[in-house]
Amino acid sequence: MKVITKGHRRRALRTDLQKRKPPRFRVSGVIAAITTLQEADVLDLSVEGALVEHQGMLPLGTPCFLQLEIDGQPMAVQCRVVHSRVSRKGGGGILYYQTGLQFRHLSREAEQSLGALIRSYGATEG
Repeated sequence: MKVITKGHRRRALRTDLQKRKPPRFRVSGVIAAITTLQEADVLDLSVEGALVEHQGMLPLGTPCFLQLEIDGQPMAVQCRVVHSRVSRKGGGGILYYQTGLQFRHLSREAEQSLGALIRSYGATEG
């Protein structure tokens, strides 16, 4: 029997995702009653949350949605920002942030769909 920890799974997924161009998803956040919508590169994905890179800061604790497309079907996952930091400076001085998102109120069906998406990138469990 092979035991794989969360850390091993995340490293395996991160390594696999680094070999490919990261998939792009949309992250929308509600900041001061204004909904923002921006593109984000998913750097790490699990059924518990995601690490994304994007332009513009999302404050700690901000509720947001990660909009995914799984098997051609759109799915919005409710999230909360658990950390965010500047990751790099782009052309024209634009700042890029790496933001950790914790999934909230994930249904069993949504969790299964996310698991299938993660496995499609080659991540395995046990």
